[in-house]
Amino acid sequence: MKKNKIVLIFLVSMIASFAISCSKFLDRDPLGQITQDKFFNSETNANAAVLGMYRTMMNSFSFGQSIIVVPEFSAAHVRHASSFPEYENFAEHKIQAINPWIANMWQAVYTTINAANQVIEEVPKMTETMITEDKKKMFVGEAKFIRALNYFFLVRAFGKAPLKLSYTKEGDNIDIAESDKAALYTQIVKDLTDAIAALPKENPNTGDAAKGRASHWAAKALLTKVYLYQASITNDYKKAADMASEVLTEGGFSLVTEYSTIWTTQNTNEAIFEIQFDDQATNPLAAVANDNPSVLFFAKDSAILDLYAEQDKRKDFTVKKGSNNNYFMGKFPNFSPASQNLTVIRLAEIYLIHAEAKARVDNSVSTAAYNSLKAVQTRAGVAVPIDTYANLEAFVTAVQEEKEKELMFEGETWFDFSRTKLALRKYENLKDEKFLVYPIPSAQISLGTGLTQNPGY
Repeated sequence: MKKNKIVLIFLVSMIASFAISCSKFLDRDPLGQITQDKFFNSETNANAAVLGMYRTMMNSFSFGQSIIVVPEFSAAHVRHASSFPEYENFAEHKIQAINPWIANMWQAVYTTINAANQVIEEVPKMTETMITEDKKKMFVGEAKFIRALNYFFLVRAFGKAPLKLSYTKEGDNIDIAESDKAALYTQIVKDLTDAIAALPKENPNTGDAAKGRASHWAAKALLTKVYLYQASITNDYKKAADMASEVLTEGGFSLVTEYSTIWTTQNTNEAIFEIQFDDQATNPLAAVANDNPSVLFFAKDSAILDLYAEQDKRKDFTVKKGSNNNYFMGKFPNFSPASQNLTVIRLAEIYLIHAEAKARVDNSVSTAAYNSLKAVQTRAGVAVPIDTYANLEAFVTAVQEEKEKELMFEGETWFDFSRTKLALRKYENLKDEKFLVYPIPSAQISLGTGLTQNPGY
């Protein structure tokens, strides 16, 4: 294989090993060995490809572990059982381009993107005797949602990346120039807009699939979040505020009364999109994040508890004190077996996005903005009067700090603080905004495709 090419290989055998079951969203039955050119010849096989696409996100290099826990190191929320420098470097904000975790995440994300690209490219070619038009639209819509979700991670983590929009068959060599932040956001918005149009407002899925497969409202919720981040380039917060308002008022979701039930029961009415793990397809992070002999990842220390007011109802569930004076992440209670779902996006985050975006649009701590923040605070038992916030800047900072407490251990704080550069005030060992993004993996640059390193690395 020539080193002057990026090679993104999608193994059809991965998706060929999964089929839909009437009882469980991710039940897996082998379809047998099917050659790639004959794979997309039935709705069953196309559905298996879609399920295989979701499955690519469940391994320990992707949303199953690294994509969540690595940004939590950057946010100073977690520590490893052993002081491995490849993890500690994230907490120190001194990451090297040869760090294996950035390389692992990069490769895992592109594997999923390639799986999505295959669905997007192959399903529209299927004839009406193979698949209904409605299913065809849904499968492509799901794939565009997943592609957008993974590019959203790339743009936040690295700031730039090759924009790969066609799938790579085994043995193909491709050479794609890097795209900057603006171009990546443009494509992410397009994919989510397409997904919204393709996926029906009334979710046809039931049970696990209602939360575990991309839906119309999941696409709108993710687009809300994307608009917030894109506004750091465009300064247009109205799109985020308007889309958040639509999800809040029309999406049919609601905040659960008891915060802990989001994770102890899973797939609640607050959940908008959750990656579905079970006793067979276990959660790699949940398996090593609890007080047991297999533990690898701890909550950093008692300083995490100190972020919460004493009366905060989230405090005792989120951070658990265990054996040997160690602290643990409470959001992975189902760990034996590790069937814990991963909550990717939920309604509380949409409230907090609306709070910030609406305040920015109104250029004040408006009642509408305050009420969205208050909704989250009220459940936590920490609501404060509107006049607590002296000005817009103080309010935006308060919303981000509320988001940190609400979304602790969900892989969001580092990116959120980086978005507004609040990270430069929060972390004493972070002195330069160049380090708000991770380095491009050196192995990718060495392929000679024109990828350039981020400044400072």
